[in-house]
Amino acid sequence: MNQSMILNFFGGVSQDGSSWAVDFEKVLQELASWLLPIGICLLAEGFWLEKWRKIEPLACYRYVTVKKWWRWKFLRVLRNSVLAVVILFITAIAADVVNLGELSEEKWKMFLLWSIHLIMTMIFFLVLDLTRFRKLAPAVLLLLEGITFLAGFSNMRIAQFMYGMWGMYFQSKWYFGETGVSVLLSLLTEMALIALVYLAGRIFLERKI
Repeated sequence: MNQSMILNFFGGVSQDGSSWAVDFEKVLQELASWLLPIGICLLAEGFWLEKWRKIEPLACYRYVTVKKWWRWKFLRVLRNSVLAVVILFITAIAADVVNLGELSEEKWKMFLLWSIHLIMTMIFFLVLDLTRFRKLAPAVLLLLEGITFLAGFSNMRIAQFMYGMWGMYFQSKWYFGETGVSVLLSLLTEMALIALVYLAGRIFLERKI
């Protein structure tokens, strides 16, 4: 029986997070599937940032001010994130259409939740890249994703505040109704964090220089 790539890699963990009495091994497998495309994007972004670092002094000179340079770099990462989202999701959509011959409405909801979540994660990576922990950034972000998900999974009362729960369709109100994570609140929180990270990065660079 053919399985949906979108459900497997972009829907999140499908178990009910209200109890640990579920098959925990399956939960970990689904969590690993969720982290895989995120990890691929983080590694690709890390490669680009490392390559860019070699010509960064010239770029800083070209943009004259730190403010302009940071805005350009932020928008570049934002663009790369959107491209990564589109490429990965189009690949998964094509596979589902070929294998299953259909594309349900819920998969577009998964696309929205996952894409905003990935973009926020990549922006966090950009800020960590400004610090001495840049080489550990992918591991730190994947651990943050996994640990906060497990915390929310074990206690749904705090799930709404857990970073790792926000992008998962199967843990959202769209799927779980009243017991799931609020879609509107999670999306607004993520977009607000993206804006705050931009401001924080600019302030950090201005004070550093």
